[in-house]
Amino acid sequence: MERISERTKAEVILKFKWNSQIGEHEEHQFCRVNVWRDLDLFPEKVRDMIIDRKEGDRFSIEFKKGELFNYSEENILEVHNFQFNPPKPFNTKIKPKVGRFYPLGFFSGLAGVFPENTKPARVIEVGKDKLKIDTNIPIAKYDLKLDGYIVSVRKKSADVGGECRDWCAISLENGPGMQVRFDGTPTDFEIENPESFRREDETEDKIFYKEPRITTHIDSKAHENLVELYKKILPERGKILDLMSSYQSHIPENENLKVVGLGLNEEEMKQNPRLSEYLIHDLNSEPRLPFADEEFDTVVCDLSIEYVTKPVELVAEIKRVLKKDGIVSMSFSNRYFPPKVIKLWIDLHDFERMGYVIELLLRDGGFKDFKTYSIRGYRRPYDDKYFGCTLFSDPIYVVYARKA
Repeated sequence: MERISERTKAEVILKFKWNSQIGEHEEHQFCRVNVWRDLDLFPEKVRDMIIDRKEGDRFSIEFKKGELFNYSEENILEVHNFQFNPPKPFNTKIKPKVGRFYPLGFFSGLAGVFPENTKPARVIEVGKDKLKIDTNIPIAKYDLKLDGYIVSVRKKSADVGGECRDWCAISLENGPGMQVRFDGTPTDFEIENPESFRREDETEDKIFYKEPRITTHIDSKAHENLVELYKKILPERGKILDLMSSYQSHIPENENLKVVGLGLNEEEMKQNPRLSEYLIHDLNSEPRLPFADEEFDTVVCDLSIEYVTKPVELVAEIKRVLKKDGIVSMSFSNRYFPPKVIKLWIDLHDFERMGYVIELLLRDGGFKDFKTYSIRGYRRPYDDKYFGCTLFSDPIYVVYARKA
C-alpha cells in the first residue's frame, strides 16, 4: 500500500475541534495535498504526523492558543470613526456594528493596509468618536484539537509546477471563530431593524412559490455530507419536523423516524420520499406552528433560515413544539435564491451567518448545548450542472442546540 512521500498526492480530511463560551465547534476541511509542493507549509507537528502515513490512517494533534496563529493584544486597535471608510457605493449604507466583521481595507489610515485588503476585522466597541477593532485571526485565541484522516494516497508520475497550498491556513484563517460572540458580548445583527428582513421580491410567498420547483438546492456531495453529519448528531428514533420542506430532505433514512414536512408547495412535498406526512403553511405570514406543545423530538430547518422574515417569532415557536432536551438544527450553504433572501443575509460572511443563527437562539434564552459544524473543500461531482463554474462541492454550515 502506498505511503505518503514527496512522490505522492494524498486526500486528507482535517477536522479542527475547539470550544467557546457557548459550546463546541468542528471545522471539517477536505484537502487534496500535493506532498512535494504543500508539505513544507504544514506546521512541523502536522508534517511529522502526515509523512509515511497510508490510506485509512488517523492522527490527532493539539495546539494551544496562539500556537498555529499568533494572537496579540497589539492587534486590537483604536481608530477614529471617520476611518471607517467603505468604498462607494457602500460608504453611505454601512455603519459599524458591535461584533460584526468588515474587510480590513474598510478602515483607512492603518499602516500597511490597502483598500483591497479583505482580511476580516471585528468591531468590538463603538463609541461616539472612536471604534475599537480586533484584527487578530478569529480562531487564534482558542485551543485547537486536530483529528486527521488519510482518505487516499497515490503515486504521481511527475510535477510540472503549480500552486502551493497552506492547508491549515485555508482551513482556519478566514472564517472559523467568526460564529461566536466576542467575549460574550451579543453581536449586533440589527435584528430589531425591519430593513434587515427586506427582500428583493416582496410578493407573498404562497403566491411566489405556487409553481413547483423540482430541483435540489445543493449538489449531491454536499447533500451526502449533510446526511452523514445528521446520522451522527440527530436521534435514531422519534418525530422530526422538517421546516420549509420541499422536494428533498437531508434526514437519514430510518424507519424509526417519523418526518413531518411543513412547506409551501404540495407537489414538491408529495415527491419527497423522506416525509411521512406534510402540511402547507406560510411561516413568513404566520410564524405560529400548527402543532401542539412539545410534540417533536427534533426540528430541522435546512437551507431555508435565510428566507425567514420573522426569525425571532419562529425560534420561539420551535422552542414551544420541541420536547425538553429536543434538538434544533439549522443548516445552510453559500448559495441562496436572490429574490427571496433577506437583506441581512447578503451582508454576512458564511461564518457570520452561523453567528446570526446562534444569536437568534441565544436571545430566546431557551436553548443549550450549542454546536456548530462547517464542511468544506470536497470535490464537486463531475455530473453536477455547476461543475464548470466551480470545482468545489457546496460548503455546509450547521448550528445545533438543545431545548433547555
